[in-house]
Amino acid sequence: MNIVPLTEENLQVYLNLAQCYEGEFSAITGKKPNQQGLFELDTQLDDSTIGLLLIIEDTPCAFAAIAIKEDKSYEICEFYVVPSFRKNSVGMKFARMIWSIYPGDWEIKQIAGAEYASAFWRKAIHTIYQEDRYEDSYWGTVTRQRFTIN
Repeated sequence: MNIVPLTEENLQVYLNLAQCYEGEFSAITGKKPNQQGLFELDTQLDDSTIGLLLIIEDTPCAFAAIAIKEDKSYEICEFYVVPSFRKNSVGMKFARMIWSIYPGDWEIKQIAGAEYASAFWRKAIHTIYQEDRYEDSYWGTVTRQRFTIN
C-alpha cells in the first residue's frame, strides 16, 4: 500500500478514477455526462489542492483531493476507493495514512443523500471530532466533521 502524489505522469490515472467517482455520485448529485461521456469534475487540481493516489501491488485503487486552506488547515474534497477494494479497511487505512502525512486541522463534508459516506468518516476518524450541519456555498446543506490530528 503506497501513497503517490500526483505528477504529470500519473494525472490521467487520477482523472480516470475521478470519472468513476463522479459516476457513482451522479445518482445523488443528478449530474449527467457530457456528449463525450465524461462528467465535469467539481474539484480542480491547482496549487492549493493536493492530489494523491493509493497504489496496491501496482494497481491504482483509490484517490484523494485535499484542499490546503488559507489558515493552513486541510479539507478532503474528494475521496474514492474502487469498489473491489472496499470492505477490507483500505479506505480507512488510506485516510489515516493521509492524516499522518499531513497533521493539523481537518474538515470533511458529505452531501445530503450520502449517509454511507458519513458513516464511513465517523468510523475512520480516530480522534475526537465535532460534527454539524453546514451550509456549503456549492453543495447546500452538508454533514461536516472537524478534527485535529497531531
